[in-house]
Amino acid sequence: MQIELSKEEYRNLIDMIQIADWVMNAHKTEKDPSTEKYSKLEQKIYSFADKMGCENLIEYDKEMNEYFPTKEFDEGQGMQYIDEYDNDSFWDELIDRLVVRDVIKEIGEKKAHKITFEERLEAEEPLIEKYSTEFEQNGLDNIEIKAYPDASSDCTGLLPIN
Repeated sequence: MQIELSKEEYRNLIDMIQIADWVMNAHKTEKDPSTEKYSKLEQKIYSFADKMGCENLIEYDKEMNEYFPTKEFDEGQGMQYIDEYDNDSFWDELIDRLVVRDVIKEIGEKKAHKITFEERLEAEEPLIEKYSTEFEQNGLDNIEIKAYPDASSDCTGLLPIN
């Protein structure tokens, strides 16, 4: 099979690869064997940069025997999408975790795991609205970290409601 791409399509493809690679690997400090097949495909696609007129976006490192995005590419459209996604995800995740924490505080962990979907929505809705409004108006300005009375206590017991 052969696929023909225009320069614009190739550029869009490497942007998509950059976004996918970010989702799979940005949080990892070591290479992950489970994503190796994607890394190999990424390298294969990157190897066509010169032929596609995108040598300013992808460069080959002889010592590492790998292709890498250039600074110009890293400052492009793909990273803009990643930054937008990260920003939106941050606020959504922060709100979700605070809501779960507050529901568990209010009704207890055992009951929180047993309530129905409708009861869960009813308990969460006003909290979601409260936090959404707060963060839209003030960002993180009003966030404070309070030390627990027993600083050695484990605070990982807050589990998401199933």
